Amino acid sequence: MAVPQGEETYRIRIARSAANGIGRGVQEFEVALEDRMTVLDALFRIQREQDASLSFRCACRVGMCGTCAMSVDGVPRLACKTGVRTLDARTVHIAPLPNLPVVKDLVISLEPFFDQWKRVQPKFRPRDPNSTELARIPETSAHARNTPGKRDCITCGACFAACGVKSTSGEYLGPAAINKAYLRLMDPRDTAVDARLAVLDDERAGVWRCHTQFNCTAVCPKSISLTDSIARLKRAMLFPRFEKL
Repeated sequence: MAVPQGEETYRIRIARSAANGIGRGVQEFEVALEDRMTVLDALFRIQREQDASLSFRCACRVGMCGTCAMSVDGVPRLACKTGVRTLDARTVHIAPLPNLPVVKDLVISLEPFFDQWKRVQPKFRPRDPNSTELARIPETSAHARNTPGKRDCITCGACFAACGVKSTSGEYLGPAAINKAYLRLMDPRDTAVDARLAVLDDERAGVWRCHTQFNCTAVCPKSISLTDSIARLKRAMLFPRFEKL
């Protein structure tokens, strides 16, 4: 088949698995792609033109939902934001995110991710749930100084997949859950401080398990400095008052 003008042929190698998640090896496809096409575009072209059974997830296609996170050339990435040309190779290796159970092909279950997310009590717990008074947080407060750039998590699971500790410890909370706890603890309106600190201080699951490898920060599609959040929590928990953050 002739390659259309303006397109180049890439070799896409995809880890395949049956509907029960049992691996079936790696399948290779030859795909013609334009310069600006993404990994997600490549997957759609394969599904449309070569193998309709190929399974993967996507929703927004603009890097907002995190649904299309997968391992591309060994790195957790959003398929919709990863240009094939930027990978600087004519062979691209695609696999499901590690550290999470595989449902089929590139589809994973985020249940373990959200199980840990729930443990830090992510829901906002105000002092007075019925208050109608407008909350005011001074721009000089620790919350205003230290939380910008950490609020944009899209729960894609990329940090969870890249974490070296998660690969050996199922009990570890993971970077995203810890960052969420950090945001709640920094909020002066929230009242669940003691409960969250108890979870974060757990020697098997909490912040002390982090080895500060920066893998989570490196792969976060929203550029959240997750390692910084964990480090700040560690320092704060060495002192008697959380306000020392």
